[in-house]
Parts: sequence; C-alpha cells; structure tokens
Amino acid sequence: MWKPFVADFDKATWRYGRPRPAGAPREETWRNLGDFEKGPWIYVIERAANLEVRPHSHDQDEVVYILEGGFTYKGEWCGPGTVLSFPRRYQYGFTVGPEGVMWLMMRTGPSEGETAEDWKNHEGLPFEEWRAARAARREAAARAG
Repeated sequence: MWKPFVADFDKATWRYGRPRPAGAPREETWRNLGDFEKGPWIYVIERAANLEVRPHSHDQDEVVYILEGGFTYKGEWCGPGTVLSFPRRYQYGFTVGPEGVMWLMMRTGPSEGETAEDWKNHEGLPFEEWRAARAARREAAARAG
C-alpha cells in the first residue's frame, strides 16, 4: 500500500521530454509523481497527434484520466474528463486525436522493468534516447544475471 501523498504537476520529475511551449504541438513526454519505492505510482503522459498505440498490456492495474485532447479507444472518442480502467494484463491500444493527448495515469505498482533510474529527473531527454538507454540497461542486466 502506498503512503499519503500531495503533489503539484509542476513538481513532477521528467522521465523524458520537456515542457511544451505555448502553441507548440505535443511531443512524447512522461512525468512521474509519487515515490518509486513506496508509491503512489502516478504519471502525467503526453502523446503526439495521430499516433497509433498498438495493443499492449501492463503488469499493474491502471486508471487513466484524460486531461487534454483525447484518443479513440474501441471506436469511442475519449476526451477531457474521460476515465478508463485497465486491469493488469488486459490488452488495449488506441489512436491519438488531432490535438494529441495528455492524461493522468495511476497504477497499483511500478511497471514491469521500471527502475528507480526511470524516476530520476531527465528533463529534455528525447523519448528515443530514453528508450535506447533503457534497452541498454535491460540488456546489461540480462547479461549480468
């Protein structure tokens, strides 16, 4: 169970990405709120316009609350104020709308493979660089273990 928690979005650490200038299109960003070791595991995520997110699943239950923009899930538009709940291991995918999307996601624990390194502040790190660094860490751990 996680500990009591109060936080402001502006204090979220950047897993990757950077603040979006006014009027600029959305980019892939991921911010963390909470405590990696003790929870809660809360994320503020942005995705670029018209992105297709292929079906995938996670090893933790999650609740998603759309803040801005939206996406289409199972043929239904999900815009600001929409709440979605996905049980662990449930396969889902979606297509981001023309304005991109920003949502708040809460999980019951850290994602499979997620580490304390992911929760450090990496403001300005592009998504592709973060993904490559994470893959290298996983590969090194597999060779060592």
